[in-house]
Amino acid sequence: MTDPAELLRELVGVSSVSRESNHGVISVAEVVLAQAGWRFRQYAYVDALGVVKTNLVAWPSQNSADDMHFRLALVCHTDTVPYSTNWADATKLIEDGPDLKGCGACDVKGFLACILAVAATIDAASLTKPLCIVLTADEEIGCLGARHLVESQALRADYAIIGEPTSLQPISAGKGYCLAEVTVNGREAHSAFPDNGKSAIFGAARLIVEIEKIAEQLKEFRRDNFSPPWTTLNVGEIQGGLAKNIVPPACRFLLEWRPVADQDPEFVLELVRGAVQRLEQLDPLFHCELKVLRVQEGFVSSPDSELLMSLIQATGKPPASVAFGTEAPWLQRLGAETVVFGPGSMNSAHSPREFVPREELYRCMDVLTEAIYNLCR
Repeated sequence: MTDPAELLRELVGVSSVSRESNHGVISVAEVVLAQAGWRFRQYAYVDALGVVKTNLVAWPSQNSADDMHFRLALVCHTDTVPYSTNWADATKLIEDGPDLKGCGACDVKGFLACILAVAATIDAASLTKPLCIVLTADEEIGCLGARHLVESQALRADYAIIGEPTSLQPISAGKGYCLAEVTVNGREAHSAFPDNGKSAIFGAARLIVEIEKIAEQLKEFRRDNFSPPWTTLNVGEIQGGLAKNIVPPACRFLLEWRPVADQDPEFVLELVRGAVQRLEQLDPLFHCELKVLRVQEGFVSSPDSELLMSLIQATGKPPASVAFGTEAPWLQRLGAETVVFGPGSMNSAHSPREFVPREELYRCMDVLTEAIYNLCR
């Protein structure tokens, strides 16, 4: 099967929410790749819930991959975010005029359909430098599959195209993604006698005010190639309290920040820890625990990268940056010069509105084919 739209129909039909196994999507890919004469190797691991997840590295049988060092890697994650139970057609590809709608249609099964179609149509025998396809698990919950590949040093690559919905614009820079759980501890008491306790919610509120000040401070570190052009902070979830008439003994919230590419992702942590220390000095009973859940730096590609130049020439579009996290930093740890690229727009992703323009699938195939021949032939 070489029509990316038909491949996308099959891929969307296989649910691959991150909490589930991605085996179904990997199986579809293996069938297509085997029919195209590609070889592949699985790298399985068990996630925190005991679910087996699979990364896959594949290459044309004509290419030597004895040392697993490739000239170019086409990288795509296989999981999606959860979809609402109200979205009855989430795993059914719906044609809506020029658009193809469904869960994962643009993030990122559209790109997966394209690279599988390219694998089935390129003249692999003409390639003199090794090419591979890398399929990963658990990107949506922390790039865990890519992290496993890095930790096992499963492969090396000179260049990598990371699939994400960019409306076919080459992305040469991206923000990082960091997350921490903050717990402010207090002392439980009857609310009629608040002085007998210590409100963790009041304490958390004071810390959140300080974090808001940090968010404003970070705007001084402008990087105009990003939008917004600074590191952003967000308190996205908060829980605390036992009952309306109990002084709350604990309050927890999640702090997210997206550092610009050339800023140490630990910088925000240092600022938050400084705010905690100031509050402790003002109030000896203030107590806070900071648990770092994820620290991922951003990425920047060299402006004269051969891969970037190839994609600019093929698309006729200038390079841009993105504010969302990608697997690019992890592929850079495997030696690759990276560019993020793919059909569809993130504006429709993670929602029942998700779609990919059919025409972008075919255009994506053309661009990828040109990049492969430019770098590997």
